[in-house]
Amino acid sequence: MEARVQVFGDIYSVELVGRIGFDMIDGFRKVCQEKLVQHKLIFDLRALSFVGSHGISDFVSTLEELSKSEQTTIKFCGVSSEFKRIFQASEIQGLEFHDCVERAIQSFQSIPQTIIESSPAESF
Repeated sequence: MEARVQVFGDIYSVELVGRIGFDMIDGFRKVCQEKLVQHKLIFDLRALSFVGSHGISDFVSTLEELSKSEQTTIKFCGVSSEFKRIFQASEIQGLEFHDCVERAIQSFQSIPQTIIESSPAESF
């Protein structure tokens, strides 16, 4: 699994690509705890997949931990029906799904904007 981060003002968009694997979860959890907590977050899952249950429970528990922080707001986009079912059965607070990153960004803003400045993508 690879994470690509783009910053849109005070919003972090995290595109997750590849397969969720048990061996990747510790790194994902560490990055979330050290760099993403206390931010407005969008997790783009269009390019993320999993096979079986290896790592999925740890992945979801990491997102649950993030969602419990009072300063962290999480929204999702590109979520498959499989992931929606898993997330809805979890304790992730305030689940909100959008069809694309742009709509998720607009949902954070009180007045929708059509032009949003972004910084170059980072990769973890």
